[in-house]
Amino acid sequence: MQDPRLRILSVLFLSVAAYASIAGALLTLIWLFLYPAYLLSAIRSKALYILLPFTAILALVMHIMGENGLSYFIRIGILLLLAFTIFRGWRPGEFLDLGVWLFGPGIGFDIGLAIELTVQGTDDAARDWSRVITAMKLKGMRPDIRNLAPISFLMIHLHLLRAGDQADLLITRGYKSGGSCCPHFQTSNRDIIASLCAILILFVSFMAVRDIFILVL
Repeated sequence: MQDPRLRILSVLFLSVAAYASIAGALLTLIWLFLYPAYLLSAIRSKALYILLPFTAILALVMHIMGENGLSYFIRIGILLLLAFTIFRGWRPGEFLDLGVWLFGPGIGFDIGLAIELTVQGTDDAARDWSRVITAMKLKGMRPDIRNLAPISFLMIHLHLLRAGDQADLLITRGYKSGGSCCPHFQTSNRDIIASLCAILILFVSFMAVRDIFILVL
């Protein structure tokens, strides 16, 4: 989606819908096919397959305790897929524009800048991880649990160094609080249609939940 305002709104609606019912989760999965390139990139993400086993463990525990573990796994799994897919559509500067649009050039600028730096740090960490793994493979080493601690310390050290450099740069440029930013958004017909579909999915998911309560009563 080109417009981050509609993207955040759609994510909010779809997250509630996917968590509320299986119907909402499955419809959210269908909604993701509106953006196949981002969806394919999310499916290829290794981080997604690191988080899914933890979700499966929690679902298994819920099943043992007599809860509907399968429903939990499907709903949370699709929520993770939604998060990874939407993150693939992020472009630098969008959160800054969104923060200023929502809260003004003062605190809105600060919030947007903080989110931008956080997202950029996450992206840099993923690149650092990829470089470390490539370097280990070139040296004939295999990543395993024994290497996890030193790699983690190295990445934290790199992240702190990078954060220090960014702070020095902001101080050098005279940053104290707030800033000047003119938000600019591009809204396409596809964005509007996708947002309307998200609202419809939220409505359908709550209709499904209501029907379940009616059957129970």
